[in-house]
Amino acid sequence: MKIIPTVVILFVCIIFIGCNQNAEKNEIGDEIEAPETVKSPELTEAEQEIIKSPDISLNKYKGIWMPFLREVRIYLNDTENLKSDGINIVAIGVKICYDGNITECESEEEIKSSINEFHRNGIKTFLVLNPAHPDFGIAPGSEEILLDDLTPIVLKWAEISERYGVEVFSPVNEPQLLSRSEEVSNWAQEILPDLRGIYRGKLAFIVQGDADGYPLYNLSGYDLIAAGGITCTKDIEDNPEWVERLVSENLNSLKASYPLQKYILFGVGAFTGEDYYYWEPIAAENMAESNPELPEDFFYVSDESQAEFYEMLFNITWNETEGYFIPVYRGWEYRDKPSEKVIRNWFSKNSYVADIS
Repeated sequence: MKIIPTVVILFVCIIFIGCNQNAEKNEIGDEIEAPETVKSPELTEAEQEIIKSPDISLNKYKGIWMPFLREVRIYLNDTENLKSDGINIVAIGVKICYDGNITECESEEEIKSSINEFHRNGIKTFLVLNPAHPDFGIAPGSEEILLDDLTPIVLKWAEISERYGVEVFSPVNEPQLLSRSEEVSNWAQEILPDLRGIYRGKLAFIVQGDADGYPLYNLSGYDLIAAGGITCTKDIEDNPEWVERLVSENLNSLKASYPLQKYILFGVGAFTGEDYYYWEPIAAENMAESNPELPEDFFYVSDESQAEFYEMLFNITWNETEGYFIPVYRGWEYRDKPSEKVIRNWFSKNSYVADIS
C-alpha cells in the first residue's frame, strides 16, 4: 500500500433509483422495502437462497469499507448501530492471493453469505477484489504478474455480484500496486465490455492518489470513480488550516484529472492506532521503512482530532461528491468515538440529492 503525507480523497457515485410510492422510509430518509428472496436451481444447496439488495432509493452513498472478513464479521453483528449511524451501503473486500494463480484467500461462501445478511438487514453492498495486503504473494511493482491474470477472477466476481444483486462492483483495489498507469488504463478498457455483458449494476474504478496527484487512466464507460488514499496527519492538531487546504487541493486535483465523471471518497479517514494490523505502513514501528523521512507518529491522531477531521472533510466535500466509504479496519474505526456523532449527524442529512442519470 503506497502511503503519502497528504489527504487523498476517494469518490464514488450514488445511485438514485426512482422512488416507490409503497415503500416505507427509514430514519435517515432513504426509501426501503423488504428485500426480495430469489431461488436459483443452478446454485449449490448452500447457495440456494439469495437475498437480493434492499429496495432503497439512496440520497447519497453513506458507507463503510471492510477490506477483510474480520471486519465483515464484526459489522454483521452491529447492523442496527450501522443503520443508526446512517450507513446505507457497505464495501466488502474479496481478499485475493497469488501462488502461481490468483485465487480467493478468504472464504468465498462466507463472502456470499455476508452479502445476503447485509441485504437481509436493509443495507446495500459494494464488492471489490483486494490484493492490497502483504499476503498477496507478490511485492508491489513486480512484473511477475500481469493484470490480464486478474481478468478471470474479476469476471467471476462480477457474475456473483450480478446474481446476488450487489449495488456497485469494482474490479480491483489499488491497481497501481500491480502495474504501470498505461497498462492499468488499457486493462480497464479491455475488461469493460465483458463486465457490462455480465453485470448490470454500477461499475466503479478505484484510483489512488499520491504526491503527484491522481493517475490518468482511461476510465470512460465506468459509472463511478472511487478515489483512494489516506487521511489527515497529526498536523490537524496544531495546523488544521493546512489539512483543510490539502483536502481542497486533492478534491480539485481529482476533478481536474476526471472532469466528466462522478466521485466517491473511498477509505478516507484518520488513523487513531489503538489496534492495527502488524503491517500497517503508518504504524510507528513501520515508518522507518515506509516513510523514513517522517516522524514515527506523523499519522497518529487523537480520537478528538479524528472527529475534527471528519467534520472538516464533510464541510468541504459534501456537495462535491456522491458519497463516502469510511474505513473501519483495525486502527481506523470510528464507532464509540467522537467521530461517530459527527458521522451520524452528517449521514442523516437529506439536503443533497445527486443526479446520476
